[in-house]
Amino acid sequence: MPHKGPHISISPDYVVNRILKINIDDFAEWPESVRNLAIAIAEELFLVAYNPFIDADTVRGSVRESFERESVALAHYYATAIGEGITMFWSAYEAEAEFRGRLIDALRRVLPEECILTEPSALVETATDATDLRMELPLLVVEPDTTEQVAELVKLANDMKFALIPRGGGSGMTGGAVPARKRTLIVSLTRLTRIGPIDLEEMTVTCRAGAITQEVINAVDAAGALFTVDPASKQASSIGGNVSENAGGPSAFEYGTTLDNLLWWRMVTPTGEIITVERENHPRHKILPDETAVFVVKDVSGGVRNVVHLRGDEIRLPGLGKDVTNKALGGLPGMQKEGVDGIITEACFIIHKKPQHKRVMVLEFFGRSMHPAAVVVRELVALRNRIRQEGDYAHLSALEEFNAKYVQAIEYKRKSEKYEGLPISVIILQADGDDPYLLDKCVGDIVSVVEQQDNVDIIVAADDKEAERFWEDRHRLSAIAKRTSGFKLNEDVVIPMERIPDFALFLEQLNLECTAASYRFALQEVGRLPGFPMEDKDFNREFSQASKAASGDVPATDVSDSEMGARAEAFLKQLAEKYPHLAKKIGKIRDYMEAGRIVVASHMHAGDGNCHVNIPVNSNDAHMLEEAEETAARVMAECQEMGGEVSGEHGIGITKIAFFGKDKMDALRAFKERVDPRDVMNPAKLVHRELPVRPFTFSFNRLIGDIRESGLPDKEKLISLLTAIQICTRCGKCKQVCSMCYPERSMQYHPRNKNMVLGMLLEAVYYSQVNKGRIDERLLKWLRDLVEHCTACGRCMANCPVKIPSGEVALTLRALLEHEGAGGHPIKGRALEWLARDIPHRAPKAAKMASLGQKMQNKFLGFVPEVWKRRMQSPLFSGRGPKMGYTNLYEALKLHRGSVFAPAEPAPGMPCVLYFPGCGGALFYDRIGISSIMLLLKAGFAVAVPPRHLCCGYPLLAAGMDTAFEDNLAQNRQYLASMLRNLAKQGFDCKYLVSACGSCRDGLERLRLEEQFPDLQRRDVSQLALPLLDKTAILPGEGRGRELVYHGACHCEWADVHKIKGQKQLVKALGDFSGLKVSLNPGCCGESGMGAMTSPQIYNLLRSRKQERLGKAFDNGYDGPVVVGCPSCKIGIARSLIKMHDKRPVLHVAEWLAGLLDGEDRRQSFRKKANETRGEIRIIEV
Repeated sequence: MPHKGPHISISPDYVVNRILKINIDDFAEWPESVRNLAIAIAEELFLVAYNPFIDADTVRGSVRESFERESVALAHYYATAIGEGITMFWSAYEAEAEFRGRLIDALRRVLPEECILTEPSALVETATDATDLRMELPLLVVEPDTTEQVAELVKLANDMKFALIPRGGGSGMTGGAVPARKRTLIVSLTRLTRIGPIDLEEMTVTCRAGAITQEVINAVDAAGALFTVDPASKQASSIGGNVSENAGGPSAFEYGTTLDNLLWWRMVTPTGEIITVERENHPRHKILPDETAVFVVKDVSGGVRNVVHLRGDEIRLPGLGKDVTNKALGGLPGMQKEGVDGIITEACFIIHKKPQHKRVMVLEFFGRSMHPAAVVVRELVALRNRIRQEGDYAHLSALEEFNAKYVQAIEYKRKSEKYEGLPISVIILQADGDDPYLLDKCVGDIVSVVEQQDNVDIIVAADDKEAERFWEDRHRLSAIAKRTSGFKLNEDVVIPMERIPDFALFLEQLNLECTAASYRFALQEVGRLPGFPMEDKDFNREFSQASKAASGDVPATDVSDSEMGARAEAFLKQLAEKYPHLAKKIGKIRDYMEAGRIVVASHMHAGDGNCHVNIPVNSNDAHMLEEAEETAARVMAECQEMGGEVSGEHGIGITKIAFFGKDKMDALRAFKERVDPRDVMNPAKLVHRELPVRPFTFSFNRLIGDIRESGLPDKEKLISLLTAIQICTRCGKCKQVCSMCYPERSMQYHPRNKNMVLGMLLEAVYYSQVNKGRIDERLLKWLRDLVEHCTACGRCMANCPVKIPSGEVALTLRALLEHEGAGGHPIKGRALEWLARDIPHRAPKAAKMASLGQKMQNKFLGFVPEVWKRRMQSPLFSGRGPKMGYTNLYEALKLHRGSVFAPAEPAPGMPCVLYFPGCGGALFYDRIGISSIMLLLKAGFAVAVPPRHLCCGYPLLAAGMDTAFEDNLAQNRQYLASMLRNLAKQGFDCKYLVSACGSCRDGLERLRLEEQFPDLQRRDVSQLALPLLDKTAILPGEGRGRELVYHGACHCEWADVHKIKGQKQLVKALGDFSGLKVSLNPGCCGESGMGAMTSPQIYNLLRSRKQERLGKAFDNGYDGPVVVGCPSCKIGIARSLIKMHDKRPVLHVAEWLAGLLDGEDRRQSFRKKANETRGEIRIIEV
């Protein structure tokens, strides 16, 4: 019988206790058959409690049927206990639903409708953080626009008696923002994103709580200063979250944590009052142990409410570089309170002068032990202290370390040429200063410290580019959790500096014991195999040795964990060969030993002694989870034994509450009772040791297992989707680059959120199919919503530490929906089906019809009243659209006469490119195609163009029509391969397949023509031509002005470059060629092929953001064109400019470059030259 319960990490007994309220000890004594029934019922009910996509009525009917069928055979006691549990569950569920309805009505009187999120996806996204731990689903999510709205919301919570949890970027590592009780509302500050003013006289920056840390860093950097609050989560974390956690990062070593850098912050108290906390006489450096920081708490009128004096050794324990465990902080509101005493809404920070010079170094340690690395860390901190005493002539602004486990996880590339193999420890160090001589002296002192140790190499970055590559290794560390489907226990302890070498030795010993324990467990499992001879002497010797090592009787100085692991692998392999009849079973045991082994990985903000101990764990493996929790407890205990603390920056949350000091908890509880007597703010956090319910995590592996065992249709597609997204570490780095993240308008469809939602949705799909034999229509609607909020551009994958192909996931999901007949756009589907049957002939005709239709519609819309147009969502009816060309490239250049163009008489070996114009460059805008051919000819290439129209097929793929796409792909592959062979026969050296469209290049990549033509490379027209064009040939007067605005497309314009950094390379190349200052204007244009027509509610929002950004770019008097790299973006930007009543031109980059070199009449003059020639190869002098 298929499993109908949740796919989570906690045991069924806990689920029974939580859902049916049956005592867990009593339940253990129940008969097995009755236990199984109670578990099945409780688990099915639990689906409703934690997965909002599950249909409650379906669960109600299924549970009722099961209980009625089985209860007749149950003893009265058991039937009553289960029956009462079911009744209580539904009674509580209905009460919650009724309260939720009343709450929504009340919220509508306080907040705009757009700020109240009721969709299941919003509940799933905010039910957890980067830990993936969950306890309760929130009732609702609200996203206020102002501090005043937050205050009204808090007052409402006091009146209606519901709880509030403030939420920032969702990047927390301890579950601090995870709802622990029912009737909890999430207050997301993501709409409060304003950054500024940035005051370079006072050296301050003011920002609202929802501003993403990296955005603030970027804004301050662009202004010419330095913002030093830089937690590792900076691409996802928010300013409000930084304040409530007192976040720090690499720069905290020199500049301190959030608290050290704050001038003031504004917040709403648990009673709904607005207060401001101001730092008096900020000395512009981190708070030192013997200093006293004074904070004044003021009410909204400026009246002083309280003054808090804090000594440095109160904020952080003496000897510790970081410490966020003193939660009370003398009653200082908001700071490192994790949201239990109010909601931060705005803050002002000091900023720093940028150092003029920097040196980035990598230290690589080789050998068996990381102890030498720990000694170097201690000595470098001592060096930093000496530099301060000698006048602070240089700053050691960052000192980061990671161990061998991370080296393996991120596939680290060794920098040293002196040593072989991989390092056991890596330190990345940055030194800054204004005097290059003194900075070099500092580097020399660092080298002297390092050279005191053996087996170490130091590599100094040659330039900024190499320095950036060094830091990229550090930014990829979250990939450690990839082996366990993205789940890990992450503990950040702080160690006194003098004990760091001892802690390093402890971690090595711990890893050895964990590896040995895994080996011992494997040997125990082998010994239980039927037919295994327990008298085997080698086996008993190994078991004894593994047991000794697991018990700590073998020092890591004698045997390393990697040596123990290799020994275990070799012996189990030997056993399999020795007992061939057991080989298969021993192989499975060996595989589990490797997969289930506890690995203790560590990286340090070494200058602060802040050590992050990460333990990846499979959440569906109860044995591994138990071992991991015990290992984490040992780490905490050892840390405290050494005089350290259990958190340097992550906070306490729910994961460290067991280790939170009693005196510190008591102090915070007294503070909380005074300021929040009704326990409105983030209840059940930090003030009680016991949590209301047991935290759990969603298990992709369990869901995959259930689907694999089922007979469901399309199960392989479901499994492939889950397998792709299960390794998500929930770091949120994707939100920085995702077009579908528009927090100011409550659009949060970045992959981190979508991955969590998709897991829950596919569980609901599985449940629906098991119960009904089909997928509920509402589930298909939500799946469609996910798909449509993705352009499949792949930018997120470039920023993802574990490289989840979110674009491919969206395309696979779209195909699944089409197979279910639930694509949602039947007219578009039928049109594409018609086109796909004969693309070469039908696509050109359809393009002409579209061009004529747009012209007629623009005329017709002139007679439609504006009030009517404003009611229309679709841009087809809401206003005039951009004009497209009627004549296509095939007609303009009469390609039937000859489709190979050469800049001179062809000679053997003449370089040639195969140009793929696509629909944009051939049908809608022949100017793009003509300009591209012209540029390639000027660059010295012969240009071959397919004489009949070919479509890359990407619109078919994006529509989920995978069969039609594959058919088109096969035809294109055959046609283009034939062209390449013919060009080779004609003596051309054709090494490039070029296009002028990012979507086309994506489609061309799927051709895999390089399998037939190994030397063939894909390139963008401008990417290939720009380095070869003569910049002195730019016509006088062309490219007037000093600036150029370039719109960055979603799909990266250039090939074989980083999908985010590639646009910066393009912009730099345009600036270098033209001499203009080219500014990149980011964000989706709001077109996305046919997306603007099929999903106007999404793309109208994105277009409004684009119009706002273009407006800011034009504010300084810029009157030039907007240049784009994508034909679809040419339409989208033109549509935006029409809305803005702006008549400036939108030019494809190929058009713009061709205009610089050949003037405005280039199209006509080139057509004339081309049409004067004929023959198989047409020679055109350009």
